[in-house]
Amino acid sequence: MHLLHYSIILPLSLSQYVSSSPSARTQQITLSGSTGTVSSIHDALTYSSVIPDVLDEFEATYSVSIEYPKSHESVQLGNDIPVKSVSSRPAFEFHSISAEGGTPGSSHKSFTLILTDPDAKSRDKPKWSEMCHWIVTNLTAPVTGATGVSMKNELVEYLPPTPPPKTGKHRYVFVLLEGQQGQALSAPKDRKHWGYGKKRHGVRDWAEENELSVVGANFFFAEDEKQ
Repeated sequence: MHLLHYSIILPLSLSQYVSSSPSARTQQITLSGSTGTVSSIHDALTYSSVIPDVLDEFEATYSVSIEYPKSHESVQLGNDIPVKSVSSRPAFEFHSISAEGGTPGSSHKSFTLILTDPDAKSRDKPKWSEMCHWIVTNLTAPVTGATGVSMKNELVEYLPPTPPPKTGKHRYVFVLLEGQQGQALSAPKDRKHWGYGKKRHGVRDWAEENELSVVGANFFFAEDEKQ
């Protein structure tokens, strides 16, 4: 199995990153072989209504692994994570899980990872939905070896999930999008509704506008302690 690895590296080590300011952190990305299954990803997204609330039907060609290094919490297709555990940027990996995924970096692909909240202000009253929490873009895999990528790739700065009190559990959805290398992407005009001005609008609109395809997703639940 061919293994590709690359990292976004800033001047600090990972141990320093998790306690440092937003402007100086380390983020690690790894691409490798098959993990997870297409059916398990689809089943989890459908069961929790991420499909169709956030995404249209799609067949995952990549699995997306997310970990918050400071708290040692990982995102596992719908697990509960305390709000205090997701206060800083996560580390992430994405893995080809089907023939369609191919070899990362072999066909001029570029990847974008986003985080969105479809349950703002609450799942019952999503008047702020979707809320854009993060966009990291222009992620490309080298054929061999490793390379460093500046955090200028962060198109929208990480906004820690902070669901309001008494609004129940929110779904926080990571979506991996695929485009072409060198593609210039425009940032959303606003975090709320991703700038589209209508509730339940966000990733779907932005991906279509920027000609990006959904190739993977993962999500977790978080809620304020006061319920």
